[in-house]
Amino acid sequence: MYFIERKHMTSVYELAEIPNLPQMAYRHFMDYEDEVLYLLSGGKMAGVLSIGDLERYYVGQKREFKINQHYIALNKIDFGAAADFFRTHKTINEMPVIADNGELLGVIRGKKEKYLRNGQRHSLRYARNGGVCYVRDEIERFINMTKARVVLYTYSNSSIVKNMNVKEYGNKKRHGNCTGTYLWKGLSSEEWKAFWQSEYSEEFVQEFQKERAEHTPVLMNGVASYSDRKGKFFHFKDGYRVTPDNPLGMNRRIIMFGPCIVVGAYCRDDQTIEAYLQSNLIKDGYMEWGVLNRGAYSPEQCYGHLFIQELSGDDIVMIICEEQWKPDKYLDRLVLQGDLTLDFLRVPNLADYLVDIPSHCNYIVNQQLAERIYKDIRQTGLLDTYKETGVPERLQDYYINWDVHEYFIKYFKQYGLHKESGDVQTGAVVMNCNPFTKGHRYLIEQALDIVDKLYLFVVEEDKSYFKFEDRFNMVKAGVSDLENIHVVPSGKYVISKDTFAQYFEKECVQSVESMDYDLYIFGAVVAAELGIQYRFVGEEPFDKVTRQYNETMKRILPGFGVEVIEFPRNSLNKNGEIISATLVRKAIKEKDMDMIEKLCPNSTCNYLKKCL
Repeated sequence: MYFIERKHMTSVYELAEIPNLPQMAYRHFMDYEDEVLYLLSGGKMAGVLSIGDLERYYVGQKREFKINQHYIALNKIDFGAAADFFRTHKTINEMPVIADNGELLGVIRGKKEKYLRNGQRHSLRYARNGGVCYVRDEIERFINMTKARVVLYTYSNSSIVKNMNVKEYGNKKRHGNCTGTYLWKGLSSEEWKAFWQSEYSEEFVQEFQKERAEHTPVLMNGVASYSDRKGKFFHFKDGYRVTPDNPLGMNRRIIMFGPCIVVGAYCRDDQTIEAYLQSNLIKDGYMEWGVLNRGAYSPEQCYGHLFIQELSGDDIVMIICEEQWKPDKYLDRLVLQGDLTLDFLRVPNLADYLVDIPSHCNYIVNQQLAERIYKDIRQTGLLDTYKETGVPERLQDYYINWDVHEYFIKYFKQYGLHKESGDVQTGAVVMNCNPFTKGHRYLIEQALDIVDKLYLFVVEEDKSYFKFEDRFNMVKAGVSDLENIHVVPSGKYVISKDTFAQYFEKECVQSVESMDYDLYIFGAVVAAELGIQYRFVGEEPFDKVTRQYNETMKRILPGFGVEVIEFPRNSLNKNGEIISATLVRKAIKEKDMDMIEKLCPNSTCNYLKKCL
C-alpha cells in the first residue's frame, strides 16, 4: 500500500477541459491501471467517476451522464483506515485523500488481484459494446418462446456491496488486521477460515483451488458445457453440476440457470442453492421433483443453455441474474419474479462469506437464498400442479453468444463490409485455394452470372500447404480482372479450427463430425448482416469431409434465407478428370510445370514459378 501525490497521478482531470467524458473515461480505464477518475472544477473536487459508474451508464443506455458526488474519502493519509476499507471492498484498491477545503491531496492505493482488474475491463467493454443489452434481449426471447414455466430472480451487486460495506466498514467486521498468509484470490488464511468455517485448513484451500482450476468449459455448437468428472468438491455429469439426493423416481424438474452463484463456484456439490432447495423438497415430500444445476462460471455463457435445453410445460425454469440482465418485456409471462438483494443483506457478517463479489459466496448465503426461493415456489402452488404429457423440445440446436456478434461488428468495419440497399443480388464463396486453380476461377465466374455482388472469403486459418498470406494474394491476383468481387479473409468464425476443425484434418478423418455451428454462424450473422442470398460451392466427388459440408449447407442455410447452389467441377480434359488443388500440389512436388500450367491461371503459375 502506498500514497500517490496529486502531481504524480494520471487520473485527475478538469471537467471543463473534457469534451466527451464517457469516451475519454473509457479509453483511460482501458489504457491505465486507474479504476477511478478524480474530476475537478476550478481545481477543487467536483466528483469521481469509477469504472463501475461508467459500466452502469452504458448498461442503462442513459443520455445524461452524471458524475458521482457521493464517495468515501479520507481527510489525511491514514493507511490503517484505508487497509480496513480495502479488505471490506474487495473490488476497490484506492481511496482519495481530500483536504477540508476540497483540495485533492492524492490517493492511497493498495494491491489488487489481476483477475479482478481484468474482469472490470471485460465487463466495461462488454457493456459499452452492447453485450448486456444482447443478453437481456435473449432472456426476453426465451421467456416469450418457451413452453416451460419461468421463474426469474435478480439481485443488485452494487446495492449489496454498497449497503453491506457501509454497515460493516463502520463496525470493522472483516478482520481489520489480518496476520495470516495469503492463499488464493487475495484472501488471507484468516479470511478463508471465515469463509469456509469449520472446514478450513490450508490444505483444503489448496485442494479446492486445484480442482476448481480444472473446470474448463468445452464449446459445443456455441454452448459452454463441462466434461464429466467426479472430484472431491465438484461432480459434473452430462453437462450438469450434480445435485446430491435427486430422488430416483423424479419425473418433474426445476432447472436453474445463471452465473457463479447458480453453479456454486466456491462450494461443494452439497452446498449449492440447488442442493438446499432439493433438501427442502424432499423434507416436505415432493419426491417427484428434482433440481438440476445448469449454472456456468461465465456470466456471458450461462444463458445459452436456455435455448438448447429440452423443456416442456411440466418444467420449471429458474433464471437467476444480476439486475442489469433483467428483461424489459414479457415479464407478464413469468410465473414468479423476485429480487434477492435484501436476502443477501439479511445474512449477518456477509462480507466474511464473499470471496469478492456477491455471486462468489459460500454455503451460508446459499442456504439463505434457497430458503427464500423454496418459500416463494410453495406459495405459487407450482409444486402441486398435475403433470401433463408435454414432450420436451429445444428451441434451437445451437447458440451464438455475444462475443461472436461483437467480433463481427469489428470484422465488418475493418473490411468495409455492409448490406447493399435495394434489390442487389448478393452471394458468397468460401475458399481455401491451396493454391488458386482454374477450378476456383470457373466457380467464381459461374457465381457472377447469378449475382450482382460476390464475396470471396479466403480461409484464414494457417493450416494448409500454402500460408494464408500467399493463398490470399493468389486469389486477389486471380480475380483482379473481375468486377463486383470483394476478397476478404474468412476471419475467426468462417471455416476455422474453432468452428470446423476437421476441415483441416481431411486426410486422417475416419468419421465426419458436426460442422453445423460453422454454418449457423454464417447464416445467422454473416449472411444476415451482409444480405447474402446465395452460397456457391463446387461438387465434391472425392473428399468426404467437404462433401458432407456441402450437404449440411443445403440443410441449414435455407433456414436463414440463403440458397445453396452447387456447380459441377470444371474438367481438365475430355476424360472428365476434374481440376483440383490436390493435383496442383502433386505437380508441385514433382516439379511438373506443364501440369501446373494446365491446372492454374497465369497469376498462380507466375507465383509458383518463383517458388520452384
